[in-house]
Amino acid sequence: MNFHEHKRDIIAISAISVITIAITLLLLNIDLKVGVYYVRDVFFYLNNALFYAGYDVGLTDTRGLSPLIPMITSIFFRMGFVSDGTIIIVSSVFYIFSALGMYFLLRLRFDEVLSFTGSMLLSTFPLIIVWITKGMLDIPGLCFSIWSVYFMMLAFKKSTRYFYVAFPLVIFGCFTRYTVFLMVPVLLIQFFLMKNPLSYIKTNIKDILIGMGLGAAVFAAFIGIYQYLNIDLFFLSQGQGISESTQATINTTYNNIFYYKNNFLIYLSTQRFIPYSLKPGAYLLNEMRWIGGYPTKISYIYLATLIIGLVLYLKKLFSSENRKILKNKNEILKLTIFLIGLAIFLFTFIKVSIILSIIIISISLLALYRALYKTDIDYFSFDFIMIYWFVINFAFFTFHQIKVDRYFIPMLPVVAYFIILSIELIFDKLKNIQYMDKIKIIVPIALICVILLCSGIYAMKNSPRTFDNQMHPNFETAASEEKAVGEWLINHDPQYQNKTIWADRGEDMSFILKMNLLPYEKVSNESNFTEEMVKNHVDYFIAKDNKTINEPYEKIYQNGEVNLYSYKNR
Repeated sequence: MNFHEHKRDIIAISAISVITIAITLLLLNIDLKVGVYYVRDVFFYLNNALFYAGYDVGLTDTRGLSPLIPMITSIFFRMGFVSDGTIIIVSSVFYIFSALGMYFLLRLRFDEVLSFTGSMLLSTFPLIIVWITKGMLDIPGLCFSIWSVYFMMLAFKKSTRYFYVAFPLVIFGCFTRYTVFLMVPVLLIQFFLMKNPLSYIKTNIKDILIGMGLGAAVFAAFIGIYQYLNIDLFFLSQGQGISESTQATINTTYNNIFYYKNNFLIYLSTQRFIPYSLKPGAYLLNEMRWIGGYPTKISYIYLATLIIGLVLYLKKLFSSENRKILKNKNEILKLTIFLIGLAIFLFTFIKVSIILSIIIISISLLALYRALYKTDIDYFSFDFIMIYWFVINFAFFTFHQIKVDRYFIPMLPVVAYFIILSIELIFDKLKNIQYMDKIKIIVPIALICVILLCSGIYAMKNSPRTFDNQMHPNFETAASEEKAVGEWLINHDPQYQNKTIWADRGEDMSFILKMNLLPYEKVSNESNFTEEMVKNHVDYFIAKDNKTINEPYEKIYQNGEVNLYSYKNR
């Protein structure tokens, strides 16, 4: 590589690496101390990692969850690093590669400065920061989504051999987090953006089939592992269950279709996000949402930038020259198909399955593209792909019965993209201003500095907190208290694995004790719980807090809020 030719790229990539590594290390310093007590799903992945590492532990009905991150974690478990911190570190590495992938993706459209700015925007959105070091699958899934789209675009722009990478990457992403399957139509629709799709496919059929074949091989390898280990394909059936549901099967109390729209500004910038909670406050179970928190001025700057960019883009798209093209009968027919399809999508959304909704909106948007692609908009196909990426994910997660803020993560690269596109359009509008070349460099860099500075200030202002502020009086020590109780039991009773043990947080203690434990948190406060333990010959019960546990059980050890009860004289 010629250094002088790619000097700006090298500087940008180096800066992204240094900044994201620093952010990751800062958050790891917090989360490795706290542990994963407050994010229950991570213990499912930890128990699965133990299973893949050769331990016969963990709840069997969770082994069918997305396997890739637990599989990677299991490699380190086999090396002796058996800790909840291992999966925190493994998942956090994908944040760094997400930022780098975003840079490379943007470089297909923008210059080095704007691409660097876009990568930093994505990397500093509070919704991203919150989940970097939590051991969850959202950031790894995002990483595979970004890179698969990047290589797919390279395949169309530079060499069809990049299909060899694009298709396997999206399949790896699907087995990282099942919702990455939403990127499959994003990849496939690009074939229909070509001037003559059938001719393109025919000309490049060899490389296309090889790429698809490699993707199919990756898929088959994972399915083979599942079959060999006799694991249910839960994460696939989970997606199937969602896709086949309709309004008749969805509890509409939970299905607030405006949830993500209402919280959009908070996802861009909020004073209450580091290091754990986007919106500190109570959790409203009946509405499936968190309350509290508010956007900052930066959020409104982003919003204003997007609105200005949209106006400039539409003005350019429907210029007098472009309107002449749209008067053609064929283009009018395509626009009509778009409007009819959009209307059908809006009127039938949630009333039909999400698969059918996605098909309808795909046909509608494709008709719009075919009507407009002859207009004089540079990189119009790129813009369309990003719009389609957003629409498909937004439709699916809006349709999804459960609304969780982190589900918006797959849409954030698109938001960052259009903020950068808006900035470019504004610069282009002001191109005759003196020193515009310098302004194009100074303004984006200044924006990133302000964002990083504000993020640091907000971080300093907020102390760690749980997502609902009710889980534990001091959640910073909750994980260590559980570990201490588990270690005490191991030393107290070397034969504990041959005993019957119940626990409030069975997933946690399954990992700590390396044995199968069911969670009893929902029933341990019932008046007859002691009798139930006697009936089931329970030797030990591990409570997350003080319980009314009667004789013949007695408390034999306590660490913080975690209590260990034992059957007397057994």
